[in-house]
Amino acid sequence: MLSVYVAGLKKGTGKTLICSGLAGTMQSLNYAVSYYKPIQTGYNMLNSDTEIISKIDKHIKVSSTYKLQSPSGPLFGAYNEGIKNIDTMTIMHDYKTNIMMTECHIVEGCNGISSPIDEKKTEIDLIKQFGLPVILVINPNITKTDEAISGINYIYSKHVNLSGVIVNDYNMGSNDIEIKYFPHLIKEYTGAKVLGTLPHYDNFENLPADILISDILNKLNIEDIFSLKIAKLT
Repeated sequence: MLSVYVAGLKKGTGKTLICSGLAGTMQSLNYAVSYYKPIQTGYNMLNSDTEIISKIDKHIKVSSTYKLQSPSGPLFGAYNEGIKNIDTMTIMHDYKTNIMMTECHIVEGCNGISSPIDEKKTEIDLIKQFGLPVILVINPNITKTDEAISGINYIYSKHVNLSGVIVNDYNMGSNDIEIKYFPHLIKEYTGAKVLGTLPHYDNFENLPADILISDILNKLNIEDIFSLKIAKLT
């Protein structure tokens, strides 16, 4: 089963970009793909995460359970909208419904792995409930090396299956030495596998699907992301 959970340490790292690229790529390889976002914050019907994924390929099966207009984290966004509790059992039911009749399943996390989702749980608890291998998306322009190292080690401490890291919005020619060597530093200090890097995109919501898919195929290790030899790549 080709299933991954795409997570971030912070909001705004580019998880939706990665999900749309992975979903579009696998759909282009003739896999039936599902995308599920349990909790959307800052929800806007005309520019939601599920809508962005659908723009890449209308055949991708998309779904979301909680659509919170508040840009705050899940716990606080739910509170602001009068939702007493984010029910993880409902989330798991909706996920299992969404993946029916599909081969490749992509789940996108909410704000960050430490974001509270109810009075006792954070997203890392939800990740463990899914039991899927995790792809961590890190943007070196908003996350410093020490924060990334701490975050990855936190994931390890929770015994979550971290498949690897994708460095998004990466400029290998940066004059900032910390950004330039960010992928190397992550690998050196944590042992996490760097699955590839993607550059900065202006207005990625309107990025042509063929450009994004081409970059996913050429800049990321798809087979390591899904931990499986993908015959359709050959």
